[in-house]
Amino acid sequence: MEIVIEYVLLENFLINLIVLKTVALVLGVRGRLFPLSAFLGACLTVVTPLLGLTSVGNLLCQIGLLMVEICISFRFSKFKRFCLIFACHFAVACLYGGACFFFEGLFGISSLLIVLAVVIVAFLILRFVLKKCRRKKYIDNFCFDVELEDKGRLSKWKAFLDSGNLLFDPVTQSPVTLISFKVFSALFEEIGLEDVLRKSDKVRGLRFAHYIAFSTLNANDKILVFQVDRLRVGKKVLEKPTLGLCFKNFNDAFGSDIILHNNFASFGEGI
Repeated sequence: MEIVIEYVLLENFLINLIVLKTVALVLGVRGRLFPLSAFLGACLTVVTPLLGLTSVGNLLCQIGLLMVEICISFRFSKFKRFCLIFACHFAVACLYGGACFFFEGLFGISSLLIVLAVVIVAFLILRFVLKKCRRKKYIDNFCFDVELEDKGRLSKWKAFLDSGNLLFDPVTQSPVTLISFKVFSALFEEIGLEDVLRKSDKVRGLRFAHYIAFSTLNANDKILVFQVDRLRVGKKVLEKPTLGLCFKNFNDAFGSDIILHNNFASFGEGI
């Protein structure tokens, strides 16, 4: 019997710990003393059946412990915030409980190990989905509709405002907006990749075309920089902006083919 109690205590401790971590993940807050709160919850699970409480008494005991866990694990200064954490904790527990009942009903399994495995898998799936959604929201907040124009050719793209892009052209002292070869080809169909790599006469025909050093975490390289007629970001128009042709794949990281210079942040709400 002692061995069974130890297993129940351990499994409930892990489940409570995952529930608390999920609450922190969903609300986007930092928690504290999660192991202590999870241990208190696990101890109650083991002790409660020995107390002989009625259904109402057991419910009140569970609510009281939950309130103690929240006070230990999360910081809040308003009752409204406490209610939000309480509701989130309850919803997460119901989510995991529903997942466990679903798999138990589907496969006819009632092992605590299976319950623990279901909770862990559900937590990993939820964490993956939340990270994807938050990353998309972050990218969307810094993505803008951009128009590039040169010699009558107009090209529309999505651009990402990157505070880490601090590249300046040492010759003109102007900020450099990075573009992919896909964007470059849309503006200059007559200039192929081989022309860029060989620095052909077609490339030299670009306005103020030259090559500058471009450093990344992994390597040092040189990129082609040049000017076009104008760059329009929202309501703002920049005449003769400097663009840099970059062969790095920043589309996967930023969801766009243009990386605006940090200077565009000063455009403010006008963007």
